[in-house]
Amino acid sequence: MPTIPARWFADPRASDTFLGRALLRSEAEADPAGYAACCDALADFDMRGDLHRITAPTLVIGGRRDSATPLDHAHQLVDGIADATLLTVAAGHLAVERPSAAMAAMRAHLGRARHSS
Repeated sequence: MPTIPARWFADPRASDTFLGRALLRSEAEADPAGYAACCDALADFDMRGDLHRITAPTLVIGGRRDSATPLDHAHQLVDGIADATLLTVAAGHLAVERPSAAMAAMRAHLGRARHSS
């Protein structure tokens, strides 16, 4: 199944990194019917009306240059979840171009959650 690197990466060079190649390889190896079914399910999955039910501290990471899931979607999540924070990174989809920034944010978030319980 061909994939479009520009859909996942804001920086075209990211497709030639270890993580970029792994993501593209994973997509190429996916069953086309299964992938299409997942896309259909995601297209119909809209839980914005239930975001207020999330009570756990939540970290939302959004890529400033994400064309697959625009940053407006991340803002909607943060606006709908009471205890949510947003980290934006200079990246496309899945923050593959900035893995250390995403990992540092997740570690800090989980560390805060662990210390507050």
